[in-house]
Amino acid sequence: MKTRIVILALIAFSAISCKKHTVPQEIKTLNSVEQLTSGNDRFLNGKSIHPRQNKKTVLKNQDGQKPFAVVITCSDSRVSPEIVFDQGIGDLFVIRNAGNLISDIDMGSIEYAVEHLDTKLIVVLGHTECGAIKAYINDKDGSYKKHFNHIDNIVEIISQEKEEIDADKATPKATNYLGAINANIEHSVKLIQDNPIVKEHQVKIVSMRYDVHTGKVVEL
Repeated sequence: MKTRIVILALIAFSAISCKKHTVPQEIKTLNSVEQLTSGNDRFLNGKSIHPRQNKKTVLKNQDGQKPFAVVITCSDSRVSPEIVFDQGIGDLFVIRNAGNLISDIDMGSIEYAVEHLDTKLIVVLGHTECGAIKAYINDKDGSYKKHFNHIDNIVEIISQEKEEIDADKATPKATNYLGAINANIEHSVKLIQDNPIVKEHQVKIVSMRYDVHTGKVVEL
């Protein structure tokens, strides 16, 4: 009798596990941006389905990939696109660095996804409590240059962004933290928009901001 109960329990657990990875039909019909926003809603409400996060998906993608979105975001450990958007293996082509900046290497990565993987959506995902933006805001008279390290380069790049300069003129950066985050996102978006390969392939570019306090992503 005990053996039978154990077997039934294992069958039930297996059925629940399989259901967890089943993607509802209505989700499959969403466009790329809706897939991300819908996934974030599930994440916020404790209803993540963790799609395509299994060995079967690994094997399905072993010979190639076709991500539906490129996500440029920060290296911050609290910002994990696959988790906050409730996506799986092969869904997102993620590019991460401190401050979600766009260097030549990052741009090359974007071009690869657009030209060779046929990805039609690019998301620049900034976030609250960004250390790179805080370093820029707290910098006084270029004092970051005294350290002579690579972190200084990050602050310098942000301080030279036209969007940050304009935002600072409108409202001093010391009292415009959220504005500085948004300006940095806007700068990366404009760089991508001007890329000839991105233009040629008519890729949609979206600005988003993640709140590390709530887990919510908003489109700017």
